[in-house]
Amino acid sequence: MQCGGWSTTLLTSKGSLYTFGVLDGLHMPREVSSDRYELLKYPPGFPQSTDRYDPAVATRQFSSGRSHILALSDSGRIWSWYAFCEDALHVKFLHVDINEASSSSSSQILTADATRIGRVRQVVAGWSHSSAYIYGTGIILWSPVRRPRGEHDSDMMLVVDSAVVPKTSYQRTKHASRQSEDDKALGDEVGMVNNYIVLEHFVVFVTDLGKVFAAKIGAESTTTDIMELRRLRNGTGTHWDVQGSFRHFASFKNDEVIVADQGYLDRCWDARFDNPDQINIQGLQRIPALQNTGVISVAFGDYHYHALHSNGRITSYGKDPRGCGALGLGNENDSQALIRGIHVVGARREGQLLPETYTTGRQVWFEKEKREYMRFMGAGGKDPAEASERIQLATHELAVRGEVSEWFEQETRDWDKRPELKDADEDGLGAYFALSVSAAGWHSGALVLVNDVLAEMLPEACKGGPPEKSLYEEKPFSWEWENWPRLRLADGREMPGDVEFSEWRNGRPEFELNFAV
Repeated sequence: MQCGGWSTTLLTSKGSLYTFGVLDGLHMPREVSSDRYELLKYPPGFPQSTDRYDPAVATRQFSSGRSHILALSDSGRIWSWYAFCEDALHVKFLHVDINEASSSSSSQILTADATRIGRVRQVVAGWSHSSAYIYGTGIILWSPVRRPRGEHDSDMMLVVDSAVVPKTSYQRTKHASRQSEDDKALGDEVGMVNNYIVLEHFVVFVTDLGKVFAAKIGAESTTTDIMELRRLRNGTGTHWDVQGSFRHFASFKNDEVIVADQGYLDRCWDARFDNPDQINIQGLQRIPALQNTGVISVAFGDYHYHALHSNGRITSYGKDPRGCGALGLGNENDSQALIRGIHVVGARREGQLLPETYTTGRQVWFEKEKREYMRFMGAGGKDPAEASERIQLATHELAVRGEVSEWFEQETRDWDKRPELKDADEDGLGAYFALSVSAAGWHSGALVLVNDVLAEMLPEACKGGPPEKSLYEEKPFSWEWENWPRLRLADGREMPGDVEFSEWRNGRPEFELNFAV
């Protein structure tokens, strides 16, 4: 699953691609938004991926850009879409040969060095660029293709203007003695590309040496040089990666995740000759909630981003532009935004997660019961009048709001891990286990494994109340007897009120508010 600027696309086990929304939101009059999933189609003469298996059209890997989609077929063919109502275009290059696999060998794993040359390993669609990694060539960039006006029957686009990112072609071989001196030097200096991303103006790639490099994209998708992001180098360990889109990216180094934006790359690029070690260049952030918490992937939209953790939970960060819901935190008004740690400002309703939320993160909820709990507490809890002073305090003092939000975060975690639900949670994955997360533009999405039995038992587990209320035939939710929290604050103050102080379920954390590396 991947999100584009205005679309969401799914790849099925049969190699078919389905898209929801529109691929290019700037051409809405020509491409009507779909309220259902549309199958991305191939030109006449090719079997559709749903008809029968054909390695030329069965998608092995795909990538969603802002307004186009690239797909790599089992045979190694590159396809490109710019509208779901248009058939795909087969992409070829004037100056680079692509070696497609035959029908009999398309499913085989390439092992011999010679058979890899010209084969496409990966495609990546960026903000306004297309790209592919080709064995023997490296990372190649080109502008997204569109079918020429009037040529409705064309099924292939020959890309005349393409550019190769320098020093990305190296391949480690079993027979290193056969390499040239130049190849050996390139292998020692840069290494072999493991993964790469395409941002608005930069290509960022990580190599098998644990080094991260960036190349600035110029006119006609050209790149003339690369630079190492030396502060992101992984000198020890075995796990490293880069993930990102548009103007933000994350660098993975063992269990550490560093987040940065394109502005940091610009500053490093401008100083690449005078300050190659990037000393004192600001822009790297070490978000506490992303360190040593089993982060598998980070997905970036225009202003927000999500982290997928190994326990199947998703946490959100960044901004919620115009209150559109991009963060996925479920707040419907300002009082609910307070609970989730979002500061809403201005007439445009811009939502910003408070710094305190970055200590443990804010989880995306899939349980509707948690939404009901937030609505109840957003209205003031059991006694809104008694809680009014505390709510006003949290409304006007952002640091207090951050603490209150953290208290609510602890209260709402692991509801599906209650002892009475253990028998229904045989695999230990909980009611909702996220398999992947994606983001782009102002929206997000996730593939979630749902334990239907456990999810259906959760509402009953949330019911109950004090013993004297047990005679009610319809037991209300247990939180209907709970007060809006009254906390002893980190600065020593006590929140006003007539109710007992609320205890922290997991203890109040030490809030880390400085993320700069």
